[in-house]
Amino acid sequence: MNDDLTILYVEDEDGIRKQLTRFLEYFSSSLYLASNGKEGLELYKEYNPDIVISDIKMPIMNGIDMVKNIKNINPKQHIIFITAHSESQFFIDAIDMHVDGYILKPISLDKLENKLEDIKEHIKLKEYYIAHQQELENRAYRDGLTQVYNRRYFEEAFDREIARYQREDRPLSIFMLDIDKFKNINDNYGHQIGDEILKGLVHIIKNNIRAIDIFARWGGEEFVCILPNTIRKDAILVAQHLREIIEKHNFIDNISVTCSFGVAEFNQEDTKESIVKRVDKALYLAKEGGRNRVEI
Repeated sequence: MNDDLTILYVEDEDGIRKQLTRFLEYFSSSLYLASNGKEGLELYKEYNPDIVISDIKMPIMNGIDMVKNIKNINPKQHIIFITAHSESQFFIDAIDMHVDGYILKPISLDKLENKLEDIKEHIKLKEYYIAHQQELENRAYRDGLTQVYNRRYFEEAFDREIARYQREDRPLSIFMLDIDKFKNINDNYGHQIGDEILKGLVHIIKNNIRAIDIFARWGGEEFVCILPNTIRKDAILVAQHLREIIEKHNFIDNISVTCSFGVAEFNQEDTKESIVKRVDKALYLAKEGGRNRVEI
């Protein structure tokens, strides 16, 4: 059994609790014990165990009431009821709360073990699914080379920021940058060096923008950044600051590069398409104006 699982066991009868504790210690090195529902609920809030095993009829707070409170905290919490009382109402209450198991006393250790194994497998599958989903999302929304957000993510994130701008009437700006004469770097030093420069550039920019800014690779050696709550004047300052840092930086093999920037602020007449067109035009002006500059 996976000893990383955490278990909360709630039982008011000392003899039964001591006997089953020895059995449960085989399944988990993190086993929490309580003698009534109130103690069990407090331990649950503190440790958030994977599995709760509980008697039903207990003093101070019974198992049904404890589990109702737990389910309010986490509706998907794994629960196993153990009880000597077979009245139909207990079964109905357990079913209504979608518990994982209901085992009558005297306890069949084989049945309990099978149920614990089933829950363990369910937890493992859920963890695998979550990890796999995260991997798929990373592949869908991250640029494979630089690991920065890709154009697909930018498009979706920009839609959200425009909706927020329209809802809250807060300023919104973007800038687009392009590495000057990047083809010459690839031709003179090779694409491997070019890739390292792209990754180094991403590292510089990510370390010099805010956490709320959304930076993405637009394509090739072009990148774009959404600046929420930012007017055009401040967006220009950000772009100028980045341009200066990049110009002074020595990349791999002491290669230096410069970047051209285009900046635009979203306005009431804009759409996503129109502001991207405007910022792209600003970038073109920066290129035409001699490169290594910021244009609006």
